[in-house]
Amino acid sequence: MQDRFMMSAQNYDGIDIAKRNFVIGITSSKKTKTETNNQKGFLHTIEYLKKHQASLVVMESTGGLEIPLAKALHRAGFKVIIANPRQTHQFAQSQSLTKTDAADAKMLAFYAQVITQKPDWERQLYTPPSEAEEILEALISRRTQLVEMRSAEKNRLQQVHETQIQSVEALIAHFDILIAALDKQIEEHNDTHFGDKSSLLQSIKGIGPTTAATLCAMLPELGKVS
Repeated sequence: MQDRFMMSAQNYDGIDIAKRNFVIGITSSKKTKTETNNQKGFLHTIEYLKKHQASLVVMESTGGLEIPLAKALHRAGFKVIIANPRQTHQFAQSQSLTKTDAADAKMLAFYAQVITQKPDWERQLYTPPSEAEEILEALISRRTQLVEMRSAEKNRLQQVHETQIQSVEALIAHFDILIAALDKQIEEHNDTHFGDKSSLLQSIKGIGPTTAATLCAMLPELGKVS
């Protein structure tokens, strides 16, 4: 296994992300480094990677835990790829690599080194969302939460004691007001920042303003790929 991680002209980095911390692996080093998953840990990681002149950083998609670090590394000038865990798992199996946090970090570093041999690897590079995209995503996420809470209250109408029906109906009405206000904010923000893309999406039968805004927020690559 050590032969696979021999020092090359460039260093490649793999980071195994967890909720509280993450493990850093470098192709030129047998040892790994653990940092806390917070801003202080991000600064230490940036210094560490600069010291080792990492040319590419690979981490797995882990339900969003990887995004703050990916953003920090991107702002610091590093090339970052957030890899599909299915692909990295298949890669690890093909190399007969063991499964531990430290081994995963080293595996991801080796994975980074291997994928740069492909001619189109830079298409996988992570690009943080713009401020407008982040705001739209936050609006859409909050709307989804409110809709789910309203649905729960509507279901509760069939279960509560008759003395509590008025309370539930009042809460449903309150959710209606909040959702309507969010719909207005979403539409205004979407028209201001994503007007052309939103109009194109809504030209497709069955796609309305809310769905178009959701697609703009959750699939920013639309319009950038074939």
